[in-house]
Amino acid sequence: KLDRAIRRVFPSTALLTYNPLFKAVVNLFDLVPRLMFREVRGIPPNHMRIRVGVGNRIATNQISYITSSENFWIYAIQSGLCRLDYTIVDLGCGCGRYAHHLRDYRFKTDTFTGTYIGIDIDDEMLEWCRRHFDPTRFVFHRSTHCSKTYNVNGVPDRYYTLPQEDESTDFLFSASLLTHLLEPQLVNYFEEGYRVLRPARYMAMYCFCMDFPPPTYGDRHTFRHSVGNAYVESLSVPEAAVAYTREFLFNAARKAGFGSVDLVTGPDDWQPLLLCQK
Repeated sequence: KLDRAIRRVFPSTALLTYNPLFKAVVNLFDLVPRLMFREVRGIPPNHMRIRVGVGNRIATNQISYITSSENFWIYAIQSGLCRLDYTIVDLGCGCGRYAHHLRDYRFKTDTFTGTYIGIDIDDEMLEWCRRHFDPTRFVFHRSTHCSKTYNVNGVPDRYYTLPQEDESTDFLFSASLLTHLLEPQLVNYFEEGYRVLRPARYMAMYCFCMDFPPPTYGDRHTFRHSVGNAYVESLSVPEAAVAYTREFLFNAARKAGFGSVDLVTGPDDWQPLLLCQK
């Protein structure tokens, strides 16, 4: 109940991370861990980690940042969705929460030899990534989309063209982009994803789905407002949390051109994985 009451006042924690005072306070939580553990010295500052999502771990999310995407990469590689020599596009790359596993992977002489293209709307996080990832394998681009949640101005209906040639990409994914996209932007990325993917390659997108609501449904999440086909938590900051029905997601993916569409779910699942094959 307390969490729900707080979110009525602050519907988007991400929006708070642009406040200079909030930044200064939450970044203090990194001082002791950085002194004690070498492993956390190279991760982004706390306000950026909070911006991309840490649940309620405002002060103790360092290990979560380092480990939270491991299972995704194990699943993607063992399922044949991705390989270490692929050209990969990460939509909503944030501050490198998924990219750092590819950058740091080394087993004997084996490393990530592909190309990673990170797309985001947040200039601060993009600049941090450009300083901390080697440009021979990692490239970061600014999307023209706007968002109230991420305090980014722009033209709401502008179509964004991914900086990739037709059929030049082996794997395209987003960790939690669809949970912050209204319908026009979602359709935009589905169409662009289909365009840039090579035949038979995959697009994998985490999402909020009304048919498989998160464990927080009815408490932290209600999705009680409708904006077109989107179900949103807050009309004042609609991109803070967005859900869609399975039927809409499947229809949108097929309309974009994808031939095979599935929703990968699990018990107590926060965000199912929309899996589309070209």
